[in-house]
Amino acid sequence: MAMSAIEVINEVRGLPVKEQEQVLNFLQENLRARRAADDGVKFADDTKFKQAAEKVFREHDNLFRRLAQ
Repeated sequence: MAMSAIEVINEVRGLPVKEQEQVLNFLQENLRARRAADDGVKFADDTKFKQAAEKVFREHDNLFRRLAQ
């Protein structure tokens, strides 16, 4: 049996805080994935972001030094 949005919201309100946080995390990840699929944008986790940032700064060290002057 399908539930309406209001019914789902009321069910979530009745959950303990820890379980509400799990629902929130699920919804955030689900929405992020849907938005990325819709607009073609991909998201990197913290590790991938740090690796990419280190590579950019390493490969363009001279440029960043000149910009800092």
